[in-house]
Amino acid sequence: MTIMRGAERRKSMTKIAIGDADSIIALVYKNDTNHVKAQNIAAQLLAEKYQIIYPNTAIIEAITTLKRALNLSDKSHFINRQYQKNIFNVEFVSQSIMQRASEIFEETQSKQNTFFDAVVVATAESLDTKLIFSFDKWYSKFGFKLAGAINKSS
Repeated sequence: MTIMRGAERRKSMTKIAIGDADSIIALVYKNDTNHVKAQNIAAQLLAEKYQIIYPNTAIIEAITTLKRALNLSDKSHFINRQYQKNIFNVEFVSQSIMQRASEIFEETQSKQNTFFDAVVVATAESLDTKLIFSFDKWYSKFGFKLAGAINKSS
């Protein structure tokens, strides 16, 4: 896979899911409580021809969390090598996405909802999708559907 930027990607795909760092972590860390669920969701998204796009900040967050918080240096370096090989579909955070994320973050009260989460929302808005590959129910407050629920309401 090659890294495609916004306009190029929108021409080539019609169905997009925005990925959050927790989905990356769950996919690579077998002891994550969402590991099997993440694998099933990823397989379902691919089968239904969705493209999973990660804000570059989600990749940074996943690598950092795996190394620092979970002490899984091997997994963090694995994700980094995947990034180096252009495995991820990446949306680089633009000034407009960053500005919108800042507005969203300003409205958050919980310490569980980070600026990284706000970037995911702003990226989803920017790419005009309502589907997020995450296990964080906070996204539903903004009208997004979690990828694990795509067949539940279809």
